[in-house]
Amino acid sequence: MAESEHDVEDLAKLSLLGYFDQQVLASYRSEPHKYVIVSDNFEGTLNTTSDYYSELEAVGKTHESVSVGFGYRTLRDGNLAVVAWLPDLFEKSKAHIKKWAAFHLKDPEWTTERDERFRNWLRRYVEGCWEVDNGPLFYLGETIKTINGLTSELVGIPLYKHEVDQTLGYPAAENTHRYQDAHRVLYGYFVDGIDKACISALASSLGKNVNVSSAKTVEALTNLLPGLETGPSFGAAVKLVSEQRRLASHGARSQAKKFGAFSKFTEDLLLCLKAVKELLVMIESEFGVNGEEAQKRHEAKERLPVITHPPRANYSIVEALRMKGKTVERVEVGFREDIEGVHGSEALIVHFTDGSIMGLSTGSNAANITNRESSPRPEDFHVDFRVDWVPELPKGLHK
Repeated sequence: MAESEHDVEDLAKLSLLGYFDQQVLASYRSEPHKYVIVSDNFEGTLNTTSDYYSELEAVGKTHESVSVGFGYRTLRDGNLAVVAWLPDLFEKSKAHIKKWAAFHLKDPEWTTERDERFRNWLRRYVEGCWEVDNGPLFYLGETIKTINGLTSELVGIPLYKHEVDQTLGYPAAENTHRYQDAHRVLYGYFVDGIDKACISALASSLGKNVNVSSAKTVEALTNLLPGLETGPSFGAAVKLVSEQRRLASHGARSQAKKFGAFSKFTEDLLLCLKAVKELLVMIESEFGVNGEEAQKRHEAKERLPVITHPPRANYSIVEALRMKGKTVERVEVGFREDIEGVHGSEALIVHFTDGSIMGLSTGSNAANITNRESSPRPEDFHVDFRVDWVPELPKGLHK
């Protein structure tokens, strides 16, 4: 349900919200080994890294950890203020209150224009409306995951070496230097992260002759998929990110100037999102494979158990090898009937078209463990599969 401007102002006046200069996050960004900032167009979180939390836990100082959810609100001068959910600060991050207090904005003057970014944050985190769509950084990361899942299924190599996530970060201030710095980080994922080995493997699979050894990565990719050169987004996005990265990394920079870095970077991410979608469609078209379905298959394969060594020949599970080459007719699943003194178990019965049947349940050392005097640990338990094989009804008479 759409809210009125009056409702937005009422929500914004909640005593649960605090407004701070964006530089409050700068000291946390300077210690990425201790703190992780996840952010997108309208939302963000600041948390202690798991490694640093373990360090604090070891010395009994977990009260020094931090966990704050925040958003952004536009000031009248065009700069952005951080709007923080104060219960996070006062209840979860007490040791950081003084640090935040130093950046507290007193009587800030807000933009009189519609602040969609702030409205979205209020709707999602104050009103609890999860219909608010995610920002472009989220979808950029998701699309790159889809591309990687697709190419991994096609040739066994992800196209992008690093998958974008929301720790990539928006510009830390509204000036040209911070805008260029954000693009320098983005370049490492979006351009420099493209894997030539994957391009070469895709080319071989398509029977194309693409020389990746001497060509630049993007040039090799466009040689593989010529449509990228004439497409509306890919070339433009690469050019934009590459140019801003060059300004950030090559030679001395000119003096920083005030600039709407946050909003412009959001626009740039939307262009990059269109670019990777363009790339995804072209790979799908060349191979005739749906990217999203390929990614689902890839993720499903990653959830499969990893077999580290084979069983002994006399183990029950070896009987399952008799399934090879057979056709499944039907499958029964459920819970095995209770057996006194034995652990409970799920059960699986597979019926094959030739009449053979395989039953699958679990065995364990639970009885042995429970007889120990010491308290059992999870790693003390062992579970194995019990396979019961029923052969097909033999045909023919004995001679």
